Amino acid sequence: MKSEVFTPANLPPATRDKKRYGVLGFPVSHSLSPPMQEAGFGALGIPAEYFRIEIPAHGLSAALPNLRQAGLRGWNCTLPHKEAMFSLCAEKDASAQESASVNTVVVTTNGFRGFSTDADGWEDAVREAWNLPFSARKVLVLGCGGVGRTLACRLARKGCRALALVNRNPEKARLLAEHLRPLGDTPVSTVPWNSPELEKAVADADLLIQATPLGLSPEDPLPVAENSLHPNLRVYDTVYRKDFTPLIHAARARGCPALDGLGMLLHQGARSLEIWTGKKPPLAIMRSALEKAAGRSV
Repeated sequence: MKSEVFTPANLPPATRDKKRYGVLGFPVSHSLSPPMQEAGFGALGIPAEYFRIEIPAHGLSAALPNLRQAGLRGWNCTLPHKEAMFSLCAEKDASAQESASVNTVVVTTNGFRGFSTDADGWEDAVREAWNLPFSARKVLVLGCGGVGRTLACRLARKGCRALALVNRNPEKARLLAEHLRPLGDTPVSTVPWNSPELEKAVADADLLIQATPLGLSPEDPLPVAENSLHPNLRVYDTVYRKDFTPLIHAARARGCPALDGLGMLLHQGARSLEIWTGKKPPLAIMRSALEKAAGRSV
């Protein structure tokens, strides 16, 4: 496992016998993708290494030539690069096109091919943990960036009882709502961030999806008022930490069924591995490696 964090300029020299991949983010030191992906490659008999690569916001475009020169054949993108990566890919799959977000990249001779495995990975995780049908659910999505936009698009297309969007920049939420309405029959609304209307929206929701960076640090404030969390609300925090995010702790203390993004990481990562290798991912082995790195079950 590569525990270090690298930059595009200080990656170690390539070795001829290993394929190279990585995860790009800022911050990225918390990522548990390396042990999971390296276990997957190993189980498939593919010599490969997978790095944590830190790239500040707005620095992605300038970093890509260094990544190609360092011999990377592909990578995952996490916060804050998913939307920027979309604009830098010459080709995108249907899921990436719909959500305008890319979390998986294949390097080609003609440029970069972008995919989004987030929505499928999230659905796999929710199905595995809760077996939850969405059709009768009133869903509240916090954050309209890469992952929030991706999951909102999936929910609008598959159909849920109602979908409410919250973002610090209300214009971003409004534009996403306009994009979602033609995708299906789901009523889509927006709610102001950090407002009395938000507390009411949480109280009215069946499923809360937290898709902002809040929770990466244990000192981060809760994205919603703790007293608005209620036992009939399921909480899915797309952020993960080894010791759980503040939102997961608060939700469980209030009697809410609550999951963090570790299951989503497993399933979207397995789909990424399949894109890179063309082989069925060894999910059980990847799960075991992820659980060992996290120190808890997925």
